[in-house]
Amino acid sequence: MLTAIPLWSDGTAQKSTHLPSGKDWRNGFVDVAKKVQPSVVSIRSERTVTVPPEEGFGEDFFKGTPFEDFFKSHGGPPVKRKQMGEGSGVIVDARGYILTNYHVVGDADKLTIRLFDGREMKGTVRGIDPKTDLAVVHVEAGNLPVARLGDSDKLQVGAWAIAIGSPFGLEETVTVGVISAKGRTGFGTGTYEDFIQTDASINPGNSGGPLVNIEGEVVGINAMIIQPGQGIGFAIPINLAKTIMVELIKQGKVTRPWVGIGLQDLTPELAKFFNVKEKEGALINQVFAGSPAEEAGLRVGDIVVEIDGKKIKDSQDVVREVLKKQVGQKIQFVIIRDGKRVEVSITTGLMPSEPERKPPQPTKEWFGLRVTAVTADIAKQLGLAKAAGVVIEGVEAGSVAQGAGLRKGDVILEVDRQRIENEDDYRKAMEKVKPGQPVLLLVNRGGSMFFVPLAEEK
Repeated sequence: MLTAIPLWSDGTAQKSTHLPSGKDWRNGFVDVAKKVQPSVVSIRSERTVTVPPEEGFGEDFFKGTPFEDFFKSHGGPPVKRKQMGEGSGVIVDARGYILTNYHVVGDADKLTIRLFDGREMKGTVRGIDPKTDLAVVHVEAGNLPVARLGDSDKLQVGAWAIAIGSPFGLEETVTVGVISAKGRTGFGTGTYEDFIQTDASINPGNSGGPLVNIEGEVVGINAMIIQPGQGIGFAIPINLAKTIMVELIKQGKVTRPWVGIGLQDLTPELAKFFNVKEKEGALINQVFAGSPAEEAGLRVGDIVVEIDGKKIKDSQDVVREVLKKQVGQKIQFVIIRDGKRVEVSITTGLMPSEPERKPPQPTKEWFGLRVTAVTADIAKQLGLAKAAGVVIEGVEAGSVAQGAGLRKGDVILEVDRQRIENEDDYRKAMEKVKPGQPVLLLVNRGGSMFFVPLAEEK
């Protein structure tokens, strides 16, 4: 019996390899799911956000009346609202440490973690790194199942990729595809971009969950999708995530090496202008004062072509190579300056921390009421005898004030039998109210006067 031998196009025999059947692959994915799913968690977040006044308060009392334009044009402070979110995470330490995305847990007031076995527990943020969109969350539990982390540097385009998470809140979802590309950048999502692209289905709620290879090893952390594209998802390489998560677990923050240069890619047009034959590299467009780069003698106009023996294709390559180092470690740069190759030794410094950005503090509100002073114009429009008190601009949906029947356009004349002449009087009176203490308001509505008691629910 003759056996056919597969040949390449040049007539040489191909090396015999075993290709698994469809059944083998199906079982392979089942095994991967069984291996990894116990370490994947669902994350529910609750955060307080501020929205424009018209989005946070109830029905417009003056809509369709002569006063509609006034209240539309009269500004007010932003309104607080609770916002719910969902995401995923993967357990990386049996002591309860979970790796996820920063955008899943950042600024959250409350985190609820649901484990594979159905247990729910409170999560606390151990550390965040917005620059890479990574975060570590901790739960008070021990002996948890831990995912095995792979080597994302060994990934090959076309290799199997399995995404696991809770898209749209559908827990324990497994989708399969391939690695479509590596080293994707330019999305404006953060300072450091080096994404794995995959066509394994990734949807809202998958964020923070693992991207896994056919061996059941985590090779990436699912981060984002492109809307309205289909089959285009992105994950953060696990090799980058490993170094970040270790620092977040140990110290709750990330310290980074820094040389102090600004960079841009070397284009053919720039290469021609600088009269260099190199087609790839990173052009230095800024050297920060007092930085390691300045001390080492780097200049604006230098072109970085190698770092520690590794060829540099673009500015992202420089960032990646520097971030692999420790603070205080020497790096050997090869640059092109005036057409000549020059070696420069640089000792990395500690990256300066960014100044903390504090959000503007909205005007304090009580019982879900937003008020403004009764001016002469408002008094005239409302038919009031004089400009006194404060007028309600909005009542927050579901608030104590709404439950008590207060409406936009009501005028508050007294707080706890204290006469209110202006907004300052109102705020001073409300500041005196102790937490949980009821308040008595005297209200004018269309010429009718009535008292309204307000009390927070216990």
